[in-house]
Amino acid sequence: MDYEVFGGVGVNEINNISQVFLETVKRLTNKEVVIYSDLSNAQNTFGRELANNYPLWLAYYGDYNELINVQTNWETWIGVQYTDRGRIAGIGGNVDRDVYTREIFLDDTSEIPQIDNPTGIINTQTEFYTVQRGDTLSGIAQRYGTTVQELASINNISNPNLIYPGQVLRVLTNSTVNGNETRGTGSITYTVKRGNTLSQIARTYGVSIASIVEANNIQNPNLIYPGQKLRITDSNSNTLRPMEQQNSRYRYIVRRGDTLSEIARIYGVSVSYLVNLNNIANPNIIFPGQVIRI
Repeated sequence: MDYEVFGGVGVNEINNISQVFLETVKRLTNKEVVIYSDLSNAQNTFGRELANNYPLWLAYYGDYNELINVQTNWETWIGVQYTDRGRIAGIGGNVDRDVYTREIFLDDTSEIPQIDNPTGIINTQTEFYTVQRGDTLSGIAQRYGTTVQELASINNISNPNLIYPGQVLRVLTNSTVNGNETRGTGSITYTVKRGNTLSQIARTYGVSIASIVEANNIQNPNLIYPGQKLRITDSNSNTLRPMEQQNSRYRYIVRRGDTLSEIARIYGVSVSYLVNLNNIANPNIIFPGQVIRI
């Protein structure tokens, strides 16, 4: 990662953006990564967490032996680029010259795997939001007209209930997901596919059939057709939460005001079924952010 122009972004944001970028590159390529930095940024910008996880390739033009007693957030460097005006026989013009303390990733010569739009998201506009004290992921999702699941997915958040002030979140706006959802507008526009029913779509997004009928002025709820555009909103919170299907089951994230009986009604199952499946001790107590398998 060669991150040199920060555009006024604070140190915390720089480190959070760097962490997300490095993790994403490593995950998608299955390759190790390093941070390329000048001495000033290695000392004052890139923090300990990055230094503990990623080697440093330092740009220091001069005598690199002078670096022996220089302190950075790294205990040592893996490589130093000591000039950009080096000369090598057989090559015309200036070249970068480096010295390394050990081999640098030469043991892995496998090809980078082909990644074809791994998120399924196209036509996106990206914004970055810095988490403020008191923020929740659901509140941020509501503000941008997206979903908790989408924010968690694109920011590699394992626990949607745990975000912290200063954390930088990537937010996709005006996006089309998997070819049949448009987000970033305060609602989701869903394109009906062959075989869809209104009850199925309502169940997937955790809303009522009536809310879809009303939002789209549908005269006959039993009559929808492939290619039809449906605007889906939640009249209570304006925060949509598409369910994530896994192994023929869904995961539902509880919202403020939800009850187990209401969730059971939406999905056409019994309360006792949800209680047994989720090992719920008291059916009358569920909490926002709780994940319910269905």
